[in-house]
Amino acid sequence: MRVLAIETSMGRTSVAVTAARQGEPARVKRLEAVRGQAEQLIPLIGTLMAEAGLAFAGLDRIAVSIGPGGFSGIRTGVAAARAFGLAAKLPVVGATSFTIMAAAYEKAGHAKGAYGLAAPAGLNAVFCQILKPGREAVTDIVAMPQADCAAFFNGRADGLSGPASSALIDGGFVALPLVAPDLFPDALTLAELAPSLSPARDLPTPFYVRPPDAKPQKRNIIARKDE
Repeated sequence: MRVLAIETSMGRTSVAVTAARQGEPARVKRLEAVRGQAEQLIPLIGTLMAEAGLAFAGLDRIAVSIGPGGFSGIRTGVAAARAFGLAAKLPVVGATSFTIMAAAYEKAGHAKGAYGLAAPAGLNAVFCQILKPGREAVTDIVAMPQADCAAFFNGRADGLSGPASSALIDGGFVALPLVAPDLFPDALTLAELAPSLSPARDLPTPFYVRPPDAKPQKRNIIARKDE
């Protein structure tokens, strides 16, 4: 199955496309955590597809990370995936950023028992989840202040990983072994997951643990003229 995967949820943009034949490596491109990634996403996908010598009609499906993570990144990635899927008449599937991280964590052989994942949620808050081997969710993905993480993780997980893990452990908020602190969701992992996702179940819909920070403007609204 040839898959285009798009990951934009946590400040690092990556795109990947799987190979035509089994045993060949997938192609992947990544952007470092810099400003303006939303503007660079479409050109990045275009470059990836050109280097692979692949038209969108040659794909079997598109996969996208649906969050949680940064509001703008999630919306940009999901919108791009949906647009390409609509134009090329391809199924589009979605996976949470935590599902993607859990898959990478387990592929690396770290999952000996229950483990925790943590990612920044802004304003001294973190997204958290505990899973068992096999990516079995022990808890839902939740958002909480750093100060509440000890009660959530301690005694329930054997180790902690993810983009916020170092800050939680170094800050004394969680007393767990630090495992793979550089773990981030990545398009290459998502591309590998994509064949197991269901277009009917794993929808490309943004996943927000809490309401987005963006608020509609209420000042200087021009009333609509009745027809």
